Amino acid sequence: MKKILMFLFVGIIALTMTSCEDKKIVDNTVNVYFFTANTGAERVDTIFNIEPGSKIPKPKDPVRPGFAFLGWTTDLKGEKIWDFDTDTIGNTSIILYAKWEDRILTIQYHLNGGEMATSNYPVEFKPGDTFVLPAAKKTGYKFKGWYTYEPDFVKYPNTDGTKPGDLAMSSIPRTQTDDLVLYAHWELIKVTVQFRSNHPNGISVAPNPQSKVIAYTDVVVYGDNFPTFGTVAGYEFLGWNTKSDGTGEFVLDGSMFGRTNPITLYGIWKEI
Repeated sequence: MKKILMFLFVGIIALTMTSCEDKKIVDNTVNVYFFTANTGAERVDTIFNIEPGSKIPKPKDPVRPGFAFLGWTTDLKGEKIWDFDTDTIGNTSIILYAKWEDRILTIQYHLNGGEMATSNYPVEFKPGDTFVLPAAKKTGYKFKGWYTYEPDFVKYPNTDGTKPGDLAMSSIPRTQTDDLVLYAHWELIKVTVQFRSNHPNGISVAPNPQSKVIAYTDVVVYGDNFPTFGTVAGYEFLGWNTKSDGTGEFVLDGSMFGRTNPITLYGIWKEI
């Protein structure tokens, strides 16, 4: 009987000690947790074991691409700003919420000799915005689109300065979180020119020359990129005209070609 009582006494003592030990590990500390954002923002470490009634050190401002940090608040709506100089911690842990404001981002357009196709075009946007970029125009050139780098005619002479395979930026990406600097890239217009000798005695005397592909900025050089005849069967060749009777516009030797559409030119002759 004495042994049974002894075992009961030992069991009660063990339970009492276990109960006391449980009370010792109850966490009564006060902590401050920082919530920055669900996505895209830097994390801020928790401050543990704060003495109730004390101030807390201000952490380094977090960074979130595309947003400006305005401060810490005690509510999700961002109405109650925490003042690190005066506010103190109570007896319970708290969460401070980062308050953000969308940055206004800018767009710079480098037209490289061109101009906007319209006077109404965007120069600002917010992160997450997306819209079609405006078109541009330049006489004698086709607008290839907007790129984030200047045309490099030394590296890419055969593609008008654009890296082979690169696609133009047609709209603002939703993921864009920085200011944009855009450069217009242009493709020089080249057209096919058909030549009709138009000799009074027909093509058996002066055959039609082969057609040529001429760029807008090319200089007309008779005997080089433009054919010429000299004197043929009693007639002197005067030049190329946009009309067969010579009443149109002459394309003069040494002039800039300056045309953006395919054209047929006619030889004009003078009897000698």
